[in-house]
Amino acid sequence: MATTPPSPPASRDPRDDAFIREVDEAYRQDEMKQFFQRYGRWLLLAVGTGLAGLGAWLWWQAEQVRRVEAKSEQFTAALDKIETGSTTEAAQGLAELSKSGNPSYRSLSAFAEAGIALNSGDAPKAAQLFKAVADDPKAAQPLRDSATMKYLRAEFDQLPPAEVLKRTEPFIAGDSPWFPIAGELAALAHVKAGAPDKAGPLFYRIAADERAPASLRARAEQMASALGQDVTKIAADREKAAADATRTEPQPEAAAQ
Repeated sequence: MATTPPSPPASRDPRDDAFIREVDEAYRQDEMKQFFQRYGRWLLLAVGTGLAGLGAWLWWQAEQVRRVEAKSEQFTAALDKIETGSTTEAAQGLAELSKSGNPSYRSLSAFAEAGIALNSGDAPKAAQLFKAVADDPKAAQPLRDSATMKYLRAEFDQLPPAEVLKRTEPFIAGDSPWFPIAGELAALAHVKAGAPDKAGPLFYRIAADERAPASLRARAEQMASALGQDVTKIAADREKAAADATRTEPQPEAAAQ
């Protein structure tokens, strides 16, 4: 059977589309108007608060930089005065920095002030300045470690051996770069406490430690030998290490190839 073909869709009046768009646009505008009437002031308050917070943060950052630069200039000026011999004026500036809230400049100024005290023969004052840095939890660890060594050197004769051993203990175990200095102080504390059997192995370790200065190694080797340690093995180990290094170096013929 023949089917009746579908009738073509009726043509759409363009005026209907224009009317729909107008209604949709009016609806959107009304929604936006109601939204801003309800939340507009809160949005403006939030934006204003955010801009104020950003401005305050930028000001705080700039203020921190300005304060650090001021402390840097003050510290540099103090060092210049030390070089010219005006240590009294330098000490005044350093004393102000030592009370600073900046832990780095507080520690550095204490080191410089302790140096002035040592040069003037005031070892107790220098020792207390070093101790203040060593006990400062906000100071950088390398500065605290260095201050600990300097404090123990300055106060070694006045400190009981137990205190020296307590402070050097963290640097004795493991592979601390401060071991040669801390080890010598600990070994001397053992000698002072009447325990040479504990001092000898420490002196031996120092003498065999290539990181230690040559003068410290020589001094430690003499002490180790005097305390009954067989230091001949140290020289043998050094000769063996030198021979091994020579064998591993590329030969001129091999390098040329």
